[in-house]
Amino acid sequence: MGGAIERDGALLGAALVEPEAAELIPGLPDDVAMECLARVPSRSHRAVRRVCRGWRRAAASEAFRRRRRAAGAAEDVVFLVQATPARGGDDGKGPSAATECALAAANLTTGEWRRVEGAGEGEEEAWGGGVPFFARCAAPGDGRHVTVVGGWEPAALCLTRDVRVLDVPAGVWRRGAAMPDSRGFFGCTGSGGVVYVAGGHDESKNALRSAYAYDVASDAWRALPDMSEERDEPQLVANPGRVLAASGYPTDAQGAFKKTAERYTTTTTGDATAWSSEGDMAPNTAETCLAAVGGKVWAVGAGKGGVREWDGGAWRDVADGPPGMKACVKAVGAGDGDGAAMFVFVFGKVEDGKQYAAWVMEDAGGAARWRGVAVPPGFGGFVYSGAAVRV
Repeated sequence: MGGAIERDGALLGAALVEPEAAELIPGLPDDVAMECLARVPSRSHRAVRRVCRGWRRAAASEAFRRRRRAAGAAEDVVFLVQATPARGGDDGKGPSAATECALAAANLTTGEWRRVEGAGEGEEEAWGGGVPFFARCAAPGDGRHVTVVGGWEPAALCLTRDVRVLDVPAGVWRRGAAMPDSRGFFGCTGSGGVVYVAGGHDESKNALRSAYAYDVASDAWRALPDMSEERDEPQLVANPGRVLAASGYPTDAQGAFKKTAERYTTTTTGDATAWSSEGDMAPNTAETCLAAVGGKVWAVGAGKGGVREWDGGAWRDVADGPPGMKACVKAVGAGDGDGAAMFVFVFGKVEDGKQYAAWVMEDAGGAARWRGVAVPPGFGGFVYSGAAVRV
């Protein structure tokens, strides 16, 4: 241990005196050196950044991410806000059912699952490995960050407005600007560098119509126009240029999920635009989940014809649901989002409805194909929210 610390200290010390124009790898042209660095597995990216300033700048650049994709070295990681089964069992549907919630990272390229360390560098208080119950996570679509937003603090028995932002390649957290208000069970999604929050309920259990947008780069929130309907527990998904809020229920109809949905069109200038109706397009069951990527929206459920694609006016059957799945718990769109290498990750109930499994729906020559994803022991807890990043 002491030797490792000394070596790390020597590397960090060398970085402090490194010339600004130093070669990335002595004796190699920088483009060749970048090609080498781009092939380093993502689990080592944090160590790469600690070697020297040049490597830190290279690993943080958009050119680095492009090189990884071009070299076939990019890795798809799905982040899940998940009940910790070791203490609370696999159900974990409330603070009384489980004692802890955590952020899990499932690397679908390498097969590795891990708990994400929660303490951000430089924070006065350690966050530890836990996250608030019912917290939402979203990827803003910048290929770099994941946010954990809101939730319920079991110790204080209250909603939290906390926002934490993870720089995925660096493995470093920072505390973001707090949500403008306290709300629970809201919809949350991201696109174009922005995280969107809509609906849910306030501390008095009143369903909400209000919505907000959080710009990750500027660390600032702005209010969006209210939705046309109250939507507690809505499903929120985003594709470039639009956000879809589906289902949910009003204050006076707890648990009676609607079929209606509405769309918010985003603008590059930030100008407010009204939500527009999508009619009765929401899934007709609470055990069907929405996912979006690459301009497409899917509804994923169990059984024959369980996967459908929304074409803007009607649903089109795409495939049967994942083999063995009894009900969908969470579906997450993943991939570049530019029409290449896109897929849907699904976490769902199997057998007696108390066990969980995972699958990925891939495009095989224009036809959907499912493959199972091994879920290691300790990662079988209920999933509250999910987001994906290509590293």
